[in-house]
Order: sequence, then structure tokens, then C-alpha cells
Amino acid sequence: MLAGCTSESEESTATPLPEPESNPAPASGDPITVSRDYRDSSKYDYYPDTEEIRQRTGYRKHINESGTTKEPIYKREPASSWMTRVGGTVAGKAAMKAVRVRLGVDSLDDISPGIGYDDDGVQRVMIGYVVWPNRSGETRTPPVEFETLVAEVPRTVTANLQFEEKTFSETFHPLVEFRQVYRS
Repeated sequence: MLAGCTSESEESTATPLPEPESNPAPASGDPITVSRDYRDSSKYDYYPDTEEIRQRTGYRKHINESGTTKEPIYKREPASSWMTRVGGTVAGKAAMKAVRVRLGVDSLDDISPGIGYDDDGVQRVMIGYVVWPNRSGETRTPPVEFETLVAEVPRTVTANLQFEEKTFSETFHPLVEFRQVYRS
């Protein structure tokens, strides 16, 4: 027996908004630098001999007659890929914080940071400008214009992530992407 929604989905009647000419658009705001200190981190360790980062991903529980113990579970990855992944996340959050400050707002509903890929397959910090047309013909949009967001997102975000032995530094070039997500 199958269970679930049996109603037919209705097409959205909202008129799609015109997509900006440059989409995704390179950010053009003043550059920023962000630093994070991982020297006392209990989650990350740097191994200079192998150029790897070890990350604690969780715990494994052991139960025996003397009680329960937790053993950390780790994964290792090359420092360069860790820097792109974690540094990109740090850069995206810093870019969003900078935009909130520059625009003087507490919240940027329907604007979200993330990691994506450009046409050349290069991993990039992406800032999503999301509009939500619905079937009643209304469209929810972010609180700022697309062009304003492009002008305020930093054109570069340099992330410096420091361990005892080394500081990793990478400069990210954010893109602002216009997206329409249809909801019923």
C-alpha cells in the first residue's frame, strides 16, 4: 500500500522576475580579511609532516561493566582542501556579516552564503539572492535590490586560519547569484 500526497501539484501563476544580466555577478564591495585561531581547538589538529588537518567528527560510545566511555572519531584531509572548504565557509559568513553592517540591517532574509562552483569548476563563495514566486502570483524578495547586494558584498575575502605551526591563508572572490525558487 502506498501512502502520501495524492493531490496534483498546481503550477505557479507568478510571473518570473527578469534575471540580472550578469548572473552570477562578481561582488564589487570593499575587500575584507577575517582571521580564525585554531591553536587551542579541540576539534582540529594540523600535522605539518603530512600537510593534513585532522578533524574530530563525533564520538563512539563504548559500554562495558565499568561504565560508558566516549572515544573521539577523526577524519583527516589535505590541508589545502580543508582550507578551501572551511576557509570558504568562514569567508562566506564574514561576507554576510560585512553586508549586514554596511547596509545597517540585523537580518538579510532570503540571502544566504554558501560554497559553489563557477563555470570553470573553481570552488567559490556564493551569496544567494533568492526570490520566491508562489502560485497566488505574489513574489517574496530579499530586503535589498540585487545590484545593491552586489555592490556591498566584499569583492575579496581573505581568510587566515592559524594553527601553532602554520597560518593558512586563502583569498576568495565571492559571486552573487540570483535564484528563483518556486513554492506552492
